Amino acid sequence: MQGCCQSPHTRRCCLVSVGVGAVFLLTGLVVLVAGPGMLEKKILQTMALAPGSDRLQSWLVPPVQAALTGYGFHVTNPEAVMQGEKPVLEEVGPFVYKAVTVKDSVDQDTRKEHLEYNEDGETLTYRLRKFYFIDLSQSVGDPDTTFITVPNIPLLTGFSKIRDMGAWTKGTAADVVKNTGLGTPFINVSFTGLLWGYNDELPCMSLARPDECGAPEGEIDIFAGDSDDGEEWGDDDDDWKRKKRSAGRYKREAEKDLEIEFKEADFDSMQKPKAEYVDCKCEWGLFRDRNVTLRKPVKIHHGMADLSKKGWVEEFDSSPNMNWWQPGSTCDKLGGQDGAT
Repeated sequence: MQGCCQSPHTRRCCLVSVGVGAVFLLTGLVVLVAGPGMLEKKILQTMALAPGSDRLQSWLVPPVQAALTGYGFHVTNPEAVMQGEKPVLEEVGPFVYKAVTVKDSVDQDTRKEHLEYNEDGETLTYRLRKFYFIDLSQSVGDPDTTFITVPNIPLLTGFSKIRDMGAWTKGTAADVVKNTGLGTPFINVSFTGLLWGYNDELPCMSLARPDECGAPEGEIDIFAGDSDDGEEWGDDDDDWKRKKRSAGRYKREAEKDLEIEFKEADFDSMQKPKAEYVDCKCEWGLFRDRNVTLRKPVKIHHGMADLSKKGWVEEFDSSPNMNWWQPGSTCDKLGGQDGAT
């Protein structure tokens, strides 16, 4: 009896079977040895911030909602503190603001995006804007109607600016600081006002008073070296307390605000300086200039040239140094990674 592969017909079948089996065996060995590395490389290639990629889109529009959570510390014994006693503080909060970050907003004049890939083929530069909207469902209460007693920051700043003046000049300047605006070491203000703006004349002393607001009364400008612009003396505390609720506010409901087309909104009409005249009254707030304002440019590695560098910050405000510490020192060198990448 002959074997199944002895006849010419079956011999060809056996040879083909052996050849196909050898190919599959060799392919299997290659995949087993090199497959994990090839697959990992392929996956990592999709992680770069390439134009039009899903990864770029998820970086621009993160899948999770960021939030700014704020607390206030209410001074319960301001009179005693002014007599030298220790302050007794009461924590108030949290107040939660939904935070929307836009990295590719469009310039209204040039119609160019504030995100561009650089010619070096390794980096991109973007300038972000942040939008904050109150989330009442996550907050302890309404920040518009929650009032706290806090140190008068503009007053303390004014005293700090005049501390190195001569004796006679300092005395005159101190009187101006105390008699302009609220003029008390502690103020009672809403949480919204403290962050986004309340009325106090002192921070606007170096600003030009609008013509329609009438002529200023005798002013002494201690905040600007050579400014001759005048300001109106502030109202007394009782008058300020009656009017403090009139400060401009952003829309109340986050759900409605989030319908804004952030990329191409009319940013000029939305952004505000830290202090300005509104209806002939100076308005100032800790974060008043942080909402909507275009931030300084950041240059990072996008990862298409070298994925291991993706997100590494190369420059901030067009400089590889922070310009805070000793020039040329290690402490002053810019570094770190954009965690959002």
